[in-house]
Amino acid sequence: MASPSPNNADSLIEFINISLNYGATKALSHLNLVIRRAEIHAIVGEHGAGKSSLGMILCGLLKPQNGHIIINSLPHRSLNLQSARKLGIEMVQQQTLSLNPYFSIADNFALDNRPLYQLWRKKKALQAARDFLEEWGFTHIDPAVPVNRLNVPDQLFVDILKHLYQRPTLLILDEALEKLTTANYNIIIGILRRLKQQGHSILLITHRIDDVYQLADRVSVIKHGEILLSDEVKNIDKINLINMAYTQVSEQRADNLNREFYQLLKYNEAILRNLPINLIVADHENQIRLVNDYCRQSFELEQASFINKPLAEVVTSANNEVIDFLDHALSYREEHAFYQAPIRVNQQEIIGNIKTFPIYDGSLFMGTMLTIEDVTEFDQLQKQVVLSEKLASVGMLAAGVAHEINNPLEIIYTYLSFMKYKFRGQELHKALNTLHEQIADISNIVSNLQTFSDRHVENEEVELNEVIQNMLNLLKYNAKYENIAIHFEPEDENILIITNRNEIKQVILNLLKNSFEVMPSGGEIRISTRIFEENGGKNVQMTFQDTGPGIQDANPNNVFLPFYSTKHGKGSNNFGLGLSISYNIIKKHKGTISVQNLEQAGCQFTITLPQAAN
Repeated sequence: MASPSPNNADSLIEFINISLNYGATKALSHLNLVIRRAEIHAIVGEHGAGKSSLGMILCGLLKPQNGHIIINSLPHRSLNLQSARKLGIEMVQQQTLSLNPYFSIADNFALDNRPLYQLWRKKKALQAARDFLEEWGFTHIDPAVPVNRLNVPDQLFVDILKHLYQRPTLLILDEALEKLTTANYNIIIGILRRLKQQGHSILLITHRIDDVYQLADRVSVIKHGEILLSDEVKNIDKINLINMAYTQVSEQRADNLNREFYQLLKYNEAILRNLPINLIVADHENQIRLVNDYCRQSFELEQASFINKPLAEVVTSANNEVIDFLDHALSYREEHAFYQAPIRVNQQEIIGNIKTFPIYDGSLFMGTMLTIEDVTEFDQLQKQVVLSEKLASVGMLAAGVAHEINNPLEIIYTYLSFMKYKFRGQELHKALNTLHEQIADISNIVSNLQTFSDRHVENEEVELNEVIQNMLNLLKYNAKYENIAIHFEPEDENILIITNRNEIKQVILNLLKNSFEVMPSGGEIRISTRIFEENGGKNVQMTFQDTGPGIQDANPNNVFLPFYSTKHGKGSNNFGLGLSISYNIIKKHKGTISVQNLEQAGCQFTITLPQAAN
């Protein structure tokens, strides 16, 4: 019988060439494995790979036909229940609870198939159980409660505590965490980490990959009764671990790749289908062989519409860089990633993070796994944040510029007033009046710059339809002169909002002025208001449409950037601040403003604001 390897001096248990058969069925075949002291070691593999058999050999429920086990540097041909417990090995099984439902929690802790439990020791056992529960912080658990009064998840929790009560050197959890409640699961995780710190070892048999990465120090993949890999968890990528643990490949080679690929998916299709990511699997010819349920639901794919189709027909892009990326990744069979890529899946356009993972059997290329993370909402939010930051920065600049201009402007205005009343003469007074008007215009420009900043303004209750109508009355002669027809369709009832009257007028004026300037040869402007409910509250919506040329920009929302303008040329004195100021005013009043080009012609600005409480 072999002695322990000198390289495994820190090992607690070593399996040496272990084989186990169930009749003609091989469960374990020449298996070798090391479990170290003070570690959480995970065992993963497909159903029937031999995971539970491994645990039952250790706890004395099964005897291997060949090989031996080294525990604490001592060899053992096999173990029974008593010898395993003397060595401090406890196992929580996935199928059978070791609890007696008619006994109390304390009775179950004390009994546990050990020498006859004497009734006269019940009081002592109850106190010992209470001390154990208090030690671990479970003061809310009454050890005198019969087990059959607990619900099933709590019984599972108590079953784990019962094995912890024995202070095991090695605790085996055979898929024992899966049915716990979230609260109890978090408690057990804390206990397992504490046990490891105290020098105990835990063998975690599981099919939940997330448990491996949350708990384990090392992981072993078991396949066909043999250990395929043992390594530290940090050294193995999650997708690669799934590939190794839950894929099947036959022994045939290149002449039967399609049959091999069928075998790859056959046994583990349920696992792949239920992964919470958009997953597409293609074979060595880039023909789609599997799309998991999450991806199928996300992109409304029907089974017959994609199976055996080329991957490039289902996942496409209008961006040449993305197409080149996919061609390169599939042609060179390498692991690649492309972030925030504009793609189309089954005619649905999204912004996605794409990753490709080649599948190999040794040196033989089998196919490709493609994952797609939809980040459309994140991409839009990121753009909004960037836009807001730009506007905030220019707002600070605008406030400083306005302050500096106002000081000399006030001095000039004062001197002009003094000259008007000091000196006489009709021509002089006429010149001074003209200068006063020009300075008033400059003052308005400065006021606009100050509005662009976040300075405090007084708000009041304003009836929106009335404000719009008053503005239209002032502009009707200009509209007639410019050959522009304005149609206003107000909400039937009064629309009240809390705002600064001058600021909301400025927004309306900026939008109307913008439409006037893009229609020098005439056109139409349509304005409407309405009240709608959203998220339990009432909101106000204003829309401004014109029949101009629309916004000639790939991203129409760029018009809200400061100093951005598409109106240039002779006679244009547009500085591109009007819509930026409007954006800032609406945002300050907890509203939104957006723009879109219309299908026929022109564009539409949409503003939403909260309605004033009645």
